[in-house]
Amino acid sequence: MTPRKVITSSLMLILFSVVFLVYTTRYPIDNWESPGPAVFPLLLGAILLIMATSQFVRALWICHEQPRPAGEKVPWVLAIQRFLKNNQGETKVFYLTVILFLYILLMSWIGFFVCTFLLAIVSSRLMEAKGWVRPIVLSLAICLFCFFLFEAWIKLSFPRGFLF
Repeated sequence: MTPRKVITSSLMLILFSVVFLVYTTRYPIDNWESPGPAVFPLLLGAILLIMATSQFVRALWICHEQPRPAGEKVPWVLAIQRFLKNNQGETKVFYLTVILFLYILLMSWIGFFVCTFLLAIVSSRLMEAKGWVRPIVLSLAICLFCFFLFEAWIKLSFPRGFLF
């Protein structure tokens, strides 16, 4: 596997493990004599985070040690910037993963419909939709579909934020 694929996969695993750990905190840990339901998932999430971080560091180290012209030294921040610049496909996946993470975090604060509207616009623009009319129409259609299906027909409620 090439170092750029290892970097991408390890970043995705790090992001997944952080989200997993955040959601695991919803369950009680209790004590060590009678552990609660969060102990095992916390251990698994911590192990995954440690392993993914070590994989990421090793991949950056390999990229850092690769031969460069005329003794050029590249710090790890510049190596990440160079990686994102040279690998546009992986960069879009990384950006979309970050956007989905923000979507989950901001949904209860801003509201489901506003977050879904923004997510659909940003993700369609990342997928290189032409213009702004199609992404906006798509976003409105998704929000209206979700509203009529879940709120009006099934009578389920979505998280409401300060906007809507």
